Amino acid sequence: MNKTLLVQIFVIASIVGAYFFIDFNKVYNSLRGEVEYVTQNTNCDLHKSPCEITTKDGTKFTLEVFPKEIPLMENLKFKLTSSNDKLENLKINIYATNMFMGYFNLKFENLGNGIYEANGTLPTCPVGNMQWNADIELDKITQRTGARFQFQTTR
Repeated sequence: MNKTLLVQIFVIASIVGAYFFIDFNKVYNSLRGEVEYVTQNTNCDLHKSPCEITTKDGTKFTLEVFPKEIPLMENLKFKLTSSNDKLENLKINIYATNMFMGYFNLKFENLGNGIYEANGTLPTCPVGNMQWNADIELDKITQRTGARFQFQTTR
């Protein structure tokens, strides 16, 4: 075998190997960086009223949870109003911050006029007083921004 043929085989094998073993989505996201979250005003309480956030790209989000008590092990409705009425594949990722309770990724349904709704249930915990984050991410080609809403639940 001549040297040129060996080099060609090596190059082809490297390309095929890279295709199967490199997570290109992970590489792409690492180039865009971490999500830059804007967190709601600490005075806002989702138990009492909707909370509003304007992300770094200027998108406004207002989140409201029903029922207001945010009970555990019961169906919850997350109503999101946005200044952008054409968001696709919009999700809310809910997770506890003071104990691992799993991740709850809920997909929003676009109801039109910038109103989106998602339904889900949060688990109960014998410890109680769980702190939760509800993250919404906007993925753009060059940046990742998001809104982080925070709330607490009791048992």
